[in-house]
Amino acid sequence: MINRIGYACINQNLKPRGFKECRLNSVYKYGINYLREKIINNLLLTKDILVWNIENDIFMYRVTSKLMPLVTHPDILKDFDWRWQEDKEILEYMESIKDIVDINKIRLSMHPDQFTVINSLKENVVKNSIDNLRYHHDVLKSLGGTDIIIHTGGVYGNKKASMERFIRNFNELDYSIQQMIRLENDDVSYNVDDVLYINSKTSVPIVLDIHHHRCNHDNDLMKEDIIKINETWNKAGITPKLHISSGKDGINDRKHSDYITNEDFESLLELVEGIQADLMVEAKEKDNATLKLLQHYSFCKQSTDI
Repeated sequence: MINRIGYACINQNLKPRGFKECRLNSVYKYGINYLREKIINNLLLTKDILVWNIENDIFMYRVTSKLMPLVTHPDILKDFDWRWQEDKEILEYMESIKDIVDINKIRLSMHPDQFTVINSLKENVVKNSIDNLRYHHDVLKSLGGTDIIIHTGGVYGNKKASMERFIRNFNELDYSIQQMIRLENDDVSYNVDDVLYINSKTSVPIVLDIHHHRCNHDNDLMKEDIIKINETWNKAGITPKLHISSGKDGINDRKHSDYITNEDFESLLELVEGIQADLMVEAKEKDNATLKLLQHYSFCKQSTDI
């Protein structure tokens, strides 16, 4: 059974409003307030998206990783005394978002970009990845969020060794960061069996991406696999989280389509029958794709736990 349903980052119905990025040279040219204005814009838009979501029975949302551009950039940290963690106005905006999240039991997540690779062979890449995970942890915690979704990373010519390197580096992360991380199977390298193996060594909950499984699998997905994945969340006392998308030009096309096909969604419902789960829609039409599913299927509007 699907509890909450949500989408990632961009709200089509609130356009032309959008999230603002910032160039480093613009901060040096216009000052730190120029960056602060971009961040405040992004926080205000996030808040308005959450309000819109609630009005439309959407209680799960992925916050953009670009919410606070440049705040971890070494030049900003070196040349400016300002820190977002000490900015009273920014913290007040974040607290107002957290209030909305807490009151409405919204499940909030973030998904670091593809450069966050903790199993890299390069020490500096691992260090930067850990720093980025800490940024996501701190921001998400301030907003009342719970889930940092990551992939295993590269194969580097030796998949087994790369998995063991992920396990070792994950187990060395700060405990508070570990508690937020969820590991997703990907569409190229690490399939469901791989991430379940990693879970057996780390206890990291597994986000099943149905479309990624179609594009990258050794075996068909069975009910036993769903039960195993569900247990990775049960052990942590957290509602399982799933991702769904449809291939743009066919079921095995890695590119996402605008909407989720009825066939794909019916197949998902059959797989998770008898299991409580939250569902992230990964479609090009974002909120519109989510609304379409809500219009055609009955979901519980809220869940009392995360």
